[in-house]
Amino acid sequence: MGLFGRDDRTNGSNPAPADSNPRQRSSHATGSSITLVAKTSQIEGVIKGAGEVRIEGAVKGKIDCSATVLVDPSGHVDGEIKAETVVIAGKVNGNVFGSQKIELTPTAVVEGDITSPRILIREGATFEGQVFMTGNKAAKKPEPEKKKEDAPKADNSKPDKK
Repeated sequence: MGLFGRDDRTNGSNPAPADSNPRQRSSHATGSSITLVAKTSQIEGVIKGAGEVRIEGAVKGKIDCSATVLVDPSGHVDGEIKAETVVIAGKVNGNVFGSQKIELTPTAVVEGDITSPRILIREGATFEGQVFMTGNKAAKKPEPEKKKEDAPKADNSKPDKK
C-alpha cells in the first residue's frame, strides 16, 4: 500500500469507492450545496438558504432552509427550525416545522412542538411537546358547536313609521 492509502499495484483504472453517505452523494449529484456547522463550531443568529444544512456543532437562533436540515447526534439547536425535511438525531430546544417530513431518530432529544404532514418518531427518541399534522383535513381541530343561546336573535318587528 502506498502513500495516502493508494495501492501501487493497481493501474488506477478502478473507480474510487462510492461515498458512504447517500445524502451527500445525492446532494453532489444534483448540484445543491451543503452548509456544515462542524462539531467544534458555535453559531448564533439566523441560517437561511436553499441547500442542505447539517448541524454537527451548536446553533443558537433560527434555521430557515428550503431543503433538508440534519441535526447530527453531536448537534444542538437552541431555536426554531423550518425546512422541507428535518431529520433530528441530536438535541433541539425549539419548534420544528417541516413542509414535507420530520423524523426523530432514536438518539433525538426534542423540546418543542413539531408540525409537518409526515412525522416519524423512532423508538428511543425523547420528545416533549405537541405534534401538529398539516395537510390532513381529518387532523384539524373540530370547531366547537354554537349553542342556540349564542346565536344572534332575529328581529321580526316591523320598523316604526312616524
